[in-house]
Amino acid sequence: ALTQPEEMKNWYFNISNFEPREGEIFDFIVSFSDDDGEHNFRHLFKILKVIPAEELQHTWEHPGHSGGTSVLTWELFPREGSTKVVLTHEGIETFLDEGSKYFTKASYLAGWTDILQGLKEYLENEI
Repeated sequence: ALTQPEEMKNWYFNISNFEPREGEIFDFIVSFSDDDGEHNFRHLFKILKVIPAEELQHTWEHPGHSGGTSVLTWELFPREGSTKVVLTHEGIETFLDEGSKYFTKASYLAGWTDILQGLKEYLENEI
């Protein structure tokens, strides 16, 4: 579910051309509206490390909104009958140049919490 585009779109983002190979670059746009209006945030990332069934690491950027670059590391740890997923997002503070509420640590924490909950629900319903 972590590296298969047809599964990722069910709990993460629809990145149809995603391939888990070091050096690959992907982007996608997240669009939404709120009390502040319509928003279209481009997300760009480059795969830094792939260890099948263990670790996926990639950059995370918002071109056009921030000059910052952060790094996401997804780690998988086998457990009896399940897998523990640990997501680490380093460098969030580099997005503070954007100046809005959308690229703060609290915003990312809320977003990643929702995404990880979506992954959990997807896997529990698919197995």
